[in-house]
Amino acid sequence: MLCACTGSRKYFKAAERLEKQGLVNEAADYYLEALERKQSNTDARIKLKEVGQKYVSNLSSQFFREYNTQQLEASLETYEKLKAFTAKTSALNISLDYPRTYEEDYQKAVDIFCQKNYNQVLVMMNQKRYSEALHSISKIEKYNTGYKNIKQLSTVAYCEPLYQSAINNLENKNYSGALTQLANIKQKTDNYKDSKDLMDLASEQSTKSFILFQPKSSSDKGEAEIETYLFDNFNQAAMKRFTTVKIINNSPFQEIQANTDLSSSSSIDLIQAIRKATAADYFYIFDVSNRKEINSGPTRSNGRGFQQVKTRINDSTVITEYKPFDYTLVKSERSFSYDFKYRLINAYTNQIISSQTQTMRAEDAVEYQEFSRKFNGDVNSLFPYNPAKTPLNKQSNPGPWRNLFSARNNLRSFEELKSDAYSDAVSLFISSGRSMK
Repeated sequence: MLCACTGSRKYFKAAERLEKQGLVNEAADYYLEALERKQSNTDARIKLKEVGQKYVSNLSSQFFREYNTQQLEASLETYEKLKAFTAKTSALNISLDYPRTYEEDYQKAVDIFCQKNYNQVLVMMNQKRYSEALHSISKIEKYNTGYKNIKQLSTVAYCEPLYQSAINNLENKNYSGALTQLANIKQKTDNYKDSKDLMDLASEQSTKSFILFQPKSSSDKGEAEIETYLFDNFNQAAMKRFTTVKIINNSPFQEIQANTDLSSSSSIDLIQAIRKATAADYFYIFDVSNRKEINSGPTRSNGRGFQQVKTRINDSTVITEYKPFDYTLVKSERSFSYDFKYRLINAYTNQIISSQTQTMRAEDAVEYQEFSRKFNGDVNSLFPYNPAKTPLNKQSNPGPWRNLFSARNNLRSFEELKSDAYSDAVSLFISSGRSMK
């Protein structure tokens, strides 16, 4: 409320200065702002009624002159100001007068203005001056959005130059450019000429294709299992996740083994033969090696802790003792890994677009503590040291040590680790798809 009051007073003082300078129009706006900020400002209400009426009278006279001298656009803008100002004052319960007959003149001016611009639009459209036509259309829509067939003309003026440019790009095999222009048309309308069919065509032509080669069957049964899994899942990922590249998954050439070096100069004839037969843009080759399954542990190390025991001697005496107990620290690790290597080759140039060898690894480890004897007490009474004999500066927070008595003691299975390591390779395959563009 304080801010509103301060703002209202500030605008009122500014309005008074403007009024003294003879700037009635500006003063009226400031009195209006002062009253909007604080509607209980009586001085602002009185001055707005007085100065606002002068402002409205000035606008009325200006509209009359502009309308009768055929300054149509200027007269419309003036009348819009008049309506906007009186609407705001009316909301504040201040009624300002102007000749209501001007409303009829305003409507006539709107009709004449729209017709004049409409005629210009038709000429511009015939002359294919679409940008200028859109400018005149915007003038009509400012005052009458439903005027004649102006919406249809607006659609044509916006879409036609984009459509013609898209046609040219398609003829020049600039499919990405055509897609951009056709997408802009789609934002305006879904059914402009055959733009939808052209978009499908441009999308199809701009989509790259590739062949995923079946890896050479490994002598290691585990590695052969990984290769089969990855080959199947790469196919599924390509069909579900790739949008600008499609996989050719019904080609007999998929059986070419991974040890065939398609990137070597001696393979040029083979590459070109496959490309011509399949229309593939890229070749994706991968293999798997160095599979490892490692179990480490469990390793056990003995430790000694101390349990706090309180014994009540009488009502006023409690003895605190720290009794030793034995426990075992257990550690186990398990990991699954394999080396994944891939190459992405441009079928037209025989160049390697991207290649990588990466160790896919998933591992798990547990560390927990076991009591040597059954324990049913409060774990919070346990310490890894004897508090009665250990100096304070050598004591530490026993919380993490205590938590090891309830820590997880089961390793994740090899099947779970395999699933993670396989997913990492699929993710790498999906990311490599970005190179195919």
